[in-house]
Amino acid sequence: MKKAIALRGKEKVGKSQIIRTVEELLRERYPSATVEHEYRTKVELRAVLSINGVKIGIESTGENIKRITESFDLFLSLDCEVLICATRTTGNTVNAVNALIGFEAVWFEQRSQAEPIERIFSNLAMARLIVEEIEKAIAFTKPEVLSRAAGR
Repeated sequence: MKKAIALRGKEKVGKSQIIRTVEELLRERYPSATVEHEYRTKVELRAVLSINGVKIGIESTGENIKRITESFDLFLSLDCEVLICATRTTGNTVNAVNALIGFEAVWFEQRSQAEPIERIFSNLAMARLIVEEIEKAIAFTKPEVLSRAAGR
């Protein structure tokens, strides 16, 4: 089953930064990953990575329904099997994830942290959890991928 991994949370809790960190961690962990699409600014990221044949669509902007819809259309046209995005806690972006046909939605929630150092550690921990979920999805789709990665 295809997976849509969504990080929901209120405004300004670090969702977009976490999604960008997920992409960085994936590239670090899988240096042979190929980039099929990439749009990057200082704050936004839309990318499609292929890790041993499994296409992963990544969208960091979670507040803009037009952007999420465009990203999902792109990811589906490129046959992505795993989608990663940020959303608010409710509303159009959440509905867009839930409306994806053929995808199991897996939800993570980021809460706000009072102290900057807590925010940094919380964001990194969440990014690592999401990478673990991505690896589960890859293992389900292509079981041999993770066994090779583990033998690095």
